[in-house]
Amino acid sequence: MKLQHNLLRQPWGGRRLATFLCQPWRAGSWTTLISLIILSGCKNDDTDFSDLINSGGDTPAEEVPEPEAIEWDFSELIEGEEIFSALDNDYVENSTFEKTVYITFDGATATLSGDTGYVKKQISGAHVTLTPSSKLVHFIATGTTSDGSLKFYSEKKFALTLDGVNITNPTGAAINNQCGKSMYITLADGSVNTLTDGSTYTLTDGEDQKGALFSEGQIIFNGAGSLTVNGNYRHGIASDDYILFRPGSQITVTTTQGHAIKANDGVTVRGSVLNLLASGNAAKGINSEAYVDIEGGRTTVLATGSSVVELGDTTSCACVKADSTVTVAAGVLRLKATGEGGKGINAKQSILVSGGQIDVVTLGTKGLGSPKGIKSDMDITFRGGATYAYSLYARPVDAAGTLTIAPAYTLLTDTSHIFQLTY
Repeated sequence: MKLQHNLLRQPWGGRRLATFLCQPWRAGSWTTLISLIILSGCKNDDTDFSDLINSGGDTPAEEVPEPEAIEWDFSELIEGEEIFSALDNDYVENSTFEKTVYITFDGATATLSGDTGYVKKQISGAHVTLTPSSKLVHFIATGTTSDGSLKFYSEKKFALTLDGVNITNPTGAAINNQCGKSMYITLADGSVNTLTDGSTYTLTDGEDQKGALFSEGQIIFNGAGSLTVNGNYRHGIASDDYILFRPGSQITVTTTQGHAIKANDGVTVRGSVLNLLASGNAAKGINSEAYVDIEGGRTTVLATGSSVVELGDTTSCACVKADSTVTVAAGVLRLKATGEGGKGINAKQSILVSGGQIDVVTLGTKGLGSPKGIKSDMDITFRGGATYAYSLYARPVDAAGTLTIAPAYTLLTDTSHIFQLTY
């Protein structure tokens, strides 16, 4: 990437200019104008951006500043009250569920109670398959099994409350929803829930089960409980539609083979505390074949693993990967990638940061892939919030298109390995 101007070629150099722009009096109109000229001329030719945001990689490790520490954070998060339309289908409160079925796991067995006459049921040990009738049904699951599962077939949306349930399925998904409609998952207040799949699956012809918690339709989380998902075969939480996290929950996902969270049609975080670990080769913490929107909550992602070559293309681990756009409007996003070529945020389309807090640390080396803190195959725009990006061996920020930083910012660049911006 190069700048189409001569300011950074002056004797003071790019780093001195960065310091110049960050002086307390730089908010004046003249310095603001200079900074806008600098940033408005960015074009990409896959070379270094400038000394402001440098490619790094040549500085001996002992001269590189220590990055911020980013680890899982389970501390309490105070979140505001949700405001939503009575017509919004993403909110379980806007639906009336006429019947309730209770599912109780007890070791090698499972029992049903409640309005069981409104569901078709099949139980083998602690493996439960349910098909609701024409009624909207609310399922409530409790209990523990080390060899069980919960599977749904439905033509309608349904609600599932996890109220102290611990399901391990050695041969498949712990929860497998074959319904293409919304599955509302409520974590009961104060409840502790765990879902674990096996390292091998027994598959059914014509059906997907892509993770420990899988759904053909939308997965919408709410409630003030906790959920731990352990993915051993492929992904942790996966949907062939979109996944939405509402405020109030605490969700922890680890996966050793695939992605912690995988969605075909988008991932939205409106709230909750998410702690994600993806440790397989080319694994992603959040992987969306569409958009990723961060609108609240606190999301911490750790990603590691080697790069792999698929169909001639190299893919590396990443904390957040979107085949479309990434937007950050509020909340906290803390990311650390330690795998070779690993990235913090990697978007095929544009990245927009308009609020919230982003902290990114990439420690992986260059190899098949090049590690980047925040990377877009198109444009990156900063116009709000606070951003910290650290990359040990490559650019902390890399836009293939235009890098735009709106006025009224404070830019702090301690070294060529760090990009730090606040509004």
